[in-house]
Amino acid sequence: MNKNGSDAFRKPESYSSSTTDLTSSHPPQSAEQAVKSLVPTEVPAPDVSLAPTPEQQEVATAHPVGEIVVAPADSDTARVGSGRRLRPHIRKPRVPRMRAPHIQPRVPRIRPVRVHTFDSFLHRDYRFLWASTLFFSGAFWMQQVIIGWLTYQLTQSALLTSLVMGLDALPILIAGPLGGLLVDRWDKRKLLAGVFVYQSLLALGFGALVLLGDVNAWHVFGFVFLMGVGWVIADPARMALIPSIVPRHSLVNAFALNSLAFSITRLAIPAAGGALLAIAGAGAALLLQGAIVAVGAAMALGLGAFASAGQSKLSPRAALSEILEGVRYIRENAVVLGLLLLGFIPAVLVSPFLHGLIPVYAAEVYKVGPATLGLLMSAVGAGFLTGTLALASLGDIQRKGLMIMGCIALICVSMAALALSPTITMAYPLVAIGSMGTMGFFSITSATMQSILPDGIRGRVSGIYIMTFGAMPLGNLTAGVISESMGAPTATLIACGLIVVAASALMVLFPSLRRL
Repeated sequence: MNKNGSDAFRKPESYSSSTTDLTSSHPPQSAEQAVKSLVPTEVPAPDVSLAPTPEQQEVATAHPVGEIVVAPADSDTARVGSGRRLRPHIRKPRVPRMRAPHIQPRVPRIRPVRVHTFDSFLHRDYRFLWASTLFFSGAFWMQQVIIGWLTYQLTQSALLTSLVMGLDALPILIAGPLGGLLVDRWDKRKLLAGVFVYQSLLALGFGALVLLGDVNAWHVFGFVFLMGVGWVIADPARMALIPSIVPRHSLVNAFALNSLAFSITRLAIPAAGGALLAIAGAGAALLLQGAIVAVGAAMALGLGAFASAGQSKLSPRAALSEILEGVRYIRENAVVLGLLLLGFIPAVLVSPFLHGLIPVYAAEVYKVGPATLGLLMSAVGAGFLTGTLALASLGDIQRKGLMIMGCIALICVSMAALALSPTITMAYPLVAIGSMGTMGFFSITSATMQSILPDGIRGRVSGIYIMTFGAMPLGNLTAGVISESMGAPTATLIACGLIVVAASALMVLFPSLRRL
């Protein structure tokens, strides 16, 4: 036995009889014979079986192909003391998860395209502001019908009638910056409501004077001028309130919907005002106008409070200094200055030569009566309405400069086609298309400017900007002089050429306008 207690290497007994005595007298053997004499004659073969064990058969049945399995060689080595069978660690193949047959595969959801037409109405204060604008503009269009008819009845003069129709723009041209300064220094909500109350009382008082029968032409001129004073504050206040109510990306939508209020009332109120004028007279119609403006004042008071940016006391020297501050801001900001100069194009060259000459086209070019003239004026309102709805549906416009140039191009094409159109059938859509471009221009330029202006100077710059509307009577006078001497189509073509020259020059002088 060796030192490990194993007798595996014990010399077999057969070795004792088969060994060779080297000292004996037998003849010597070769080395090969000596080695063979040391090995037993019969060595038992090892008991090796190639048949698989039961464990191997079990594994082979579970994993027929492609598995590498390590299993014990016999059953004795595969058992542990307690009799529990040891199974080799075999990695199970991955089987793809199958969806239950009753569960349908997920279909990607197709989201509907969202229309942004009325996004600004989601804001409570904007709804009140829009309602006040709706009543205010309705009263204005009723006033236009009443004053035009009353002035002609008193004077029998077409010249005086046309002058009084544009007289309310004169205060804007004179005192627009002062109104913007007041908007910057006091609560815009209270200012707007106060202006509406002032105009309501003025309309009620003048209506009572007309009912008494003691009214002259100078009363009408005075009434229109005093009503225009209210516009000096109302327009900058409304323009400055919108950026305080809606987010910046919704400004185009908000200004378009603000213009929608004017478009709706321009379509509906003149006809209703004319019917009321025929039934009840000018005095009763003026009383109704005062009541409508009073409702607009109540809507303005529904707005949230907006704190003033300065003191309530204002000396003339301080007022002049602050107005000049607004002028310096415009001069130093190329985009604002370019938009301000662009604003003179529709006020001087578009509205007077397109909308202002529609009565001349009806009477002298197409030879039609007042009924057809009314349809042409309705085409103007339809174009305004369509333009505002389309613009409001676009949401936030990224390339505002490109849109402004597109509106100007649309105006020029429609004006040139109207001047060359021989029939009134084509005049209806051309007037509507030109009105669409005009409304789009006003809405985009106003929204772009308000998105740039800081709050502290917004009112003053807005007051200077609305002075462009004050230049409209000058355009009306020029259009009347040219059309009387050369005809309405020639006057429209001249204005169209001037629009192209002025817009191209401004786009070259102010490259920042193209990058808006």
